Amino acid sequence: MIAHEFYPEITIMKIDEASIKEVDKWLQSDPGAFDWTYAYNYVKQIKGNSDLNVEENLKKSIKQTLRIDFYKDNLTDPVVLEQADCIVTGWLSEVICKDKNEYIKCFQKITKLLKPGGLLILMECLNGTFFDVGKEKYRIFKHDERFLRDNLANEGFKIVFCKVLDSKIVSPLTDYEQMIFVAAVKETS
Repeated sequence: MIAHEFYPEITIMKIDEASIKEVDKWLQSDPGAFDWTYAYNYVKQIKGNSDLNVEENLKKSIKQTLRIDFYKDNLTDPVVLEQADCIVTGWLSEVICKDKNEYIKCFQKITKLLKPGGLLILMECLNGTFFDVGKEKYRIFKHDERFLRDNLANEGFKIVFCKVLDSKIVSPLTDYEQMIFVAAVKETS
């Protein structure tokens, strides 16, 4: 249920320096870091243990924070990583990619980091075209569940869990129609 219970060594990868700095602030317990108390309390409630020190145990499992660059063959260059047992990616490919081909290339680069038999946990917006942050408008690669399922199958993944939730948000800040949550296993050759 909690990542560090299954994967005792965690590498966090981000696409920009600002995100890495925010993670580092949290890892160093900086008072200005984002407060994740609500999430820890939720985990404690689910696990039925109010004394569970989720945050500190998770921090101990994080071994490194790396910047990834999709313009490079090795996303974490100059660092070379061993293939992982699990990759969790959320709201990334549809945000950084302009079209179907770019999405597929990015997906291949990410999943090349996953060992055969490894688990991919994927969270994405479906059928969206934009989101706003402050005064900036960001484009989202518009795709649907069928595209995502086909891409997973074409890249050798077997879906073991899939949940699609309709958006309940009516906002001028974004227009996505659904969220998808997928767990898929990278099949062995």
